[in-house]
Amino acid sequence: MFACANGWLCRGLTVGQHVQKEVKVSAAEDTEVKIPPGREFQLPTDPDHLWDGLQDVGLGIRWVAEVKKADMQIELSGPKWEYKSYTILEVIEDPNQVRDGIVTLIGPDIHEVEPGTSAPSAWEIKVYGPGITQRHREYVERQMAMALHGIEGYMAFGSFQAPWMRISKAVVGRLTFAKLCQVVHAYVKTVVPQVEKMEFRWIVATPEVGGLDLILPLYKRGIERLKAQEQSVALEDEDVDIFYGCTICKSLAPNHVCAITPSQIPYCGILSYNGAQVTVELDPEGYIFPMPKGECRDPDLGSYTGVDEAVYERSNHQVKRVNIFSAIRYPTTNCGCFEGAAFYIPEVDGLGLAIRRYIGVTPLGIKFSRLAGMISGGSQNHGYKGISLRSMQSKTFLKGDGGWNRIVWMPADMKQEMAEYIPEEVYDKIATEQDTIDPGELREFLKQKGHPIVERFWKNGEPQPLNLPPPGGDWPDE
Repeated sequence: MFACANGWLCRGLTVGQHVQKEVKVSAAEDTEVKIPPGREFQLPTDPDHLWDGLQDVGLGIRWVAEVKKADMQIELSGPKWEYKSYTILEVIEDPNQVRDGIVTLIGPDIHEVEPGTSAPSAWEIKVYGPGITQRHREYVERQMAMALHGIEGYMAFGSFQAPWMRISKAVVGRLTFAKLCQVVHAYVKTVVPQVEKMEFRWIVATPEVGGLDLILPLYKRGIERLKAQEQSVALEDEDVDIFYGCTICKSLAPNHVCAITPSQIPYCGILSYNGAQVTVELDPEGYIFPMPKGECRDPDLGSYTGVDEAVYERSNHQVKRVNIFSAIRYPTTNCGCFEGAAFYIPEVDGLGLAIRRYIGVTPLGIKFSRLAGMISGGSQNHGYKGISLRSMQSKTFLKGDGGWNRIVWMPADMKQEMAEYIPEEVYDKIATEQDTIDPGELREFLKQKGHPIVERFWKNGEPQPLNLPPPGGDWPDE
């Protein structure tokens, strides 16, 4: 729930006006976190005037672009803060708990900071609409993402749980946080007319506001709330004849196609099989589409004739086959919005995992940022696959490569976060950066720990490195 502001609402405010008000935080939610005072902005709520005042900001796909560090006015979250920030959208059943068009900004606005400022953040959105339930949450989130990716001077990477945003110096004086919310408010209400109310709270945690000390407890609670919102769908891949595909990232990766199954969550982490179903129901001509399974060639690899046919058609005839549950052999393509990645380490014939918030070096000798740049763009990169935290919780996670028995390295905090999903007999045998990032030392670590990879994939106690085909290439035996 959002905090109420002194129990009263200053009406008649527009995006260009604000009132300084102390924000009181609900004892039920933030008893241990003191939220600094904030300002409130009132967005237009009349359907005929939702877009009023946005004429001086470019909107649309032509504005999708990266904001370089040298050009940024402000950066929110990202690697500097180990992605300890979040965006959370909550569906509220009681209309009285959502004040339509209200934006509460805690912290400085875009024009009020020095160029090059970087800060952690928390962005919370409440949504109400008759008939809008938790089942529709992911669909509304995707519409929100669509709106944000077309704003002049605004860059967004990562997921809602690990965002990275930059705003260009070129839009200072024209773009504000209230206007960013207004674009989302107007777009979502336009494309999802069932949504009647949206309320926003944005915390920009510069040092004077509280910095990471303020955001961390909110971040932890935000992640808990996200997990609580996720619906469990009692379906297995074998129970359905239709999977779903997603091509929302084609503007960034023209040949990219995601495959969504009951057990396979996309790399962005914000859409489930259930969410894909709802999206197709509400927008049958959109970027989510049915993907008939066809014949199952290999259930462990996740190889299906229908999936291959759909991917081939939607990838501009560039990708002929994919294995949904493999990072090594014919993996699905990667866009650039993945939460993390699996990567092949030839020296140990095993797979490492890393997530965006990890800013150290991997056993490949490079950081995650460089790894992400190497494997994104829509190509099929054998040995590399985007992953999400939710996909790691599935029993089919990298099943075609040996699952957790093939995982040999991952960052310590990621390992701790996924502890309940990693088999107990493997957990202590997976190395972290606290053990080593050197491939040679990693090989000895695996031997000493008795990692399952030694018996199941090595020969005579030694790894047998694979000769990976180049991106888009074929394995020689197929």
